[in-house]
Amino acid sequence: MTISKTFTVSETMINTVFTAEEKIGVLKSSSRDNNEAANGFKMGAYAEVILSISQVKLIKGNLPPRVSKAVRKALLEEAGIKEASVKRYVENSVGAVRLIRTKIGDMSSQYTADAILKDLASLEIDSENKLAKAVKGEAEKSKARLLAERVVGKFSSKKDENGKIEQGDVFKDGLDDAELDEFHNEMRELMAARQAYRNAEAAKAAADQAANENETVDATVSEFAA
Repeated sequence: MTISKTFTVSETMINTVFTAEEKIGVLKSSSRDNNEAANGFKMGAYAEVILSISQVKLIKGNLPPRVSKAVRKALLEEAGIKEASVKRYVENSVGAVRLIRTKIGDMSSQYTADAILKDLASLEIDSENKLAKAVKGEAEKSKARLLAERVVGKFSSKKDENGKIEQGDVFKDGLDDAELDEFHNEMRELMAARQAYRNAEAAKAAADQAANENETVDATVSEFAA
């Protein structure tokens, strides 16, 4: 049992994460088609980490340093998780606590890992990737918006005093000005080619339809003539 003053990281959380990561490794090494099962284990592990910090009072949207240290130590040393994965577990789990409290409501002391999974599922979160995007406020962005931000750029983000992510004060460019001009030129060329292709396909379809109609008319006339 890992203890930091009054905060305790349970053996259940440690064992669940350890077992989940072990099974995920086996699934991914055997077949790429095991993503759904791997996501299930990953989210089960996240649910336990989220549960372990669900009653902690956040400071400006983050865990108190002593609690963060205890969770990281447990994941790193006792669950045997790599540093990069530990970082994701902690950051995404804290974000999940903020998200659930904002979107769904307070997390009671009777809260369970299964309840967490159901709440996340109600927010259409069933994978680590979706959780990370939701935490960063990107869950509702369309593919078009995400692409536009990569090309044109976007405002930085920052956290308010409650840890909620909001628009920052700096606009970060995507492509530089010369690259953006080139992008516009390439877009115009591709749009013209796309439209020309569609027009040609539409003309061909219309010609085929007219030919079919003519064949039908000719056949009908032939029957009457006979």
